[in-house]
Amino acid sequence: MTDAYSEAVKKYTEPGQIFEFKEVTNDKGITYREFCNPAIPENLRKFFDFGLLHPDKDWLVYEDERYEYKEIFDKSAKLANALIAAGIQKGDRVAICMVNSPEYIIAMMGIIGIGAVAVPLNSWWVPKEVTYGLQNSEAKLLIADDKRLAGLDDLDLIKVSVRSETNNHQDFYDFIKDQSDSWPEVDIAGEDNATIFYTSGSTGNPKGVLLTHKSMISGFFSWLCISQIRVELYGDGLDVNSGKQLSILHCVPLFHVTGSHVGFFMSIPVGRKIVMMKKWDAKEALELLEKEKITNITGVPTQTWELLNHPDRDKYDLSNLEDLSGGGAARPPEHVKQLDEAFKARPSIGYGLTETNAIGTIGGGDEYLQNPSSCGRVVPPLTDIDIIDSNWNSLPEGEVGEIVIKSPANMAGYWKNEEATNEVLNDEGWFKSGDLGYFNGPFLHIVDRVKDLVIRGGENISCIEVEAAIYEHESVSEVCVFGIPEERLGEKLCAAIHLKDSKRLDEDELNSFLADRLAKFKIPAFVVFEDNPLPRVGSGKFSKTKLREMFVNYEKEL
Repeated sequence: MTDAYSEAVKKYTEPGQIFEFKEVTNDKGITYREFCNPAIPENLRKFFDFGLLHPDKDWLVYEDERYEYKEIFDKSAKLANALIAAGIQKGDRVAICMVNSPEYIIAMMGIIGIGAVAVPLNSWWVPKEVTYGLQNSEAKLLIADDKRLAGLDDLDLIKVSVRSETNNHQDFYDFIKDQSDSWPEVDIAGEDNATIFYTSGSTGNPKGVLLTHKSMISGFFSWLCISQIRVELYGDGLDVNSGKQLSILHCVPLFHVTGSHVGFFMSIPVGRKIVMMKKWDAKEALELLEKEKITNITGVPTQTWELLNHPDRDKYDLSNLEDLSGGGAARPPEHVKQLDEAFKARPSIGYGLTETNAIGTIGGGDEYLQNPSSCGRVVPPLTDIDIIDSNWNSLPEGEVGEIVIKSPANMAGYWKNEEATNEVLNDEGWFKSGDLGYFNGPFLHIVDRVKDLVIRGGENISCIEVEAAIYEHESVSEVCVFGIPEERLGEKLCAAIHLKDSKRLDEDELNSFLADRLAKFKIPAFVVFEDNPLPRVGSGKFSKTKLREMFVNYEKEL
């Protein structure tokens, strides 16, 4: 018997529908499913035109500034012309390095709209790291704020400053002021390169993830498809027929695909208002949610957790909030339940990687509440996900293995790094995620990162499972579980814990609490209660590298 979900997918993808697809074989001999409705644009420059369906709506709010979509569209065209006047050609790399701002979005659109390649660099990087990104990408021009331009004087490339308080470099608006707001005509194919996002591993230099126009558009329309299905079946998702303007609290950096793809690009076709935060602050977020009548927040799960636990939460009117979306890390099952009970909005979760244009799975509605440890269903209709062993053999449902993903949204490869590309992409187009997981029916569950799985005395321990158990304790605000080397058992299981204000907990009490929740070998052998919030990387995830270093030093002091 066909279930309601399968029927909905069929309804929205049948011939003549916007999400109609067909099977194709590319020039590498890889067979994919691709959208085939002619209304779907072949490049991102044409994708930007969807925003002209709502040109006069408030589209971008930043501090005390408000912009309609047409204003951003026209400023982006002016930048596009300015780049051409500066000698930037199709395929050239243009880097961006700054905190979130309207100029960041204008820059992304202007660069991509002439067929150049936008290179968003991590604004948390120090000058040495920024220099690496600029040199590795061979960027010809950099658009950045003062803080990120510091220390780059010796680099030979054009520099344009944004919201500068100095006169050391050409100002962004001086750079574009004499240019036309009519877009230049550039022939851009779907296979042309569009962006390079840098992603950091635990060792070595960051790798540049090369994404094409076609791969990004495949991802965006896959999200639009699943949103239509979610609205029909579960009453959540991007409901463009609700009669009110959708809005999103944009609270993650634009140099990550959650910020750029989910927050920015997906707001173009649906006319969703973007309320942009330069920097995350839970109290400011609550103020903006009320003031701007925001319907959606998308960020790392800890951000919605901080909203839930903020002492002033009940002082704000959050009645317009409909969707508490999370991505970038697993959300502990206990958090899912508490979020649903505390907010009118429904929690949801997404799983994807930079290398897949953030496409993978989405979970929401009652299905997510009933399966809170999962990250949802595979995003239809173009994406396939499988679970494999170390020899690329598919594993049956319920067995844990590495998650592999195949879709036209997958990256073209790592920029100037064929060896790393070949390690994760096989000849059939499957991408090895580095994540361990399993399927339970249609729902994907993530166990851990392949490299983060702790092996203690021959026993595999999922850090995510242990974190979920610790989060059940009412005193815990943040926890990160990881391993450090140990001579006898191979690895020692560690937990860094930050408690809620005024709460108390010691290791003996924690061990007693976990005794009927975890097998004895899964209970952390080394626990430290940190007074300050745990350190994070630019994506908002906990920095296990920094925590491991701290714990090794702690151990030396014992």
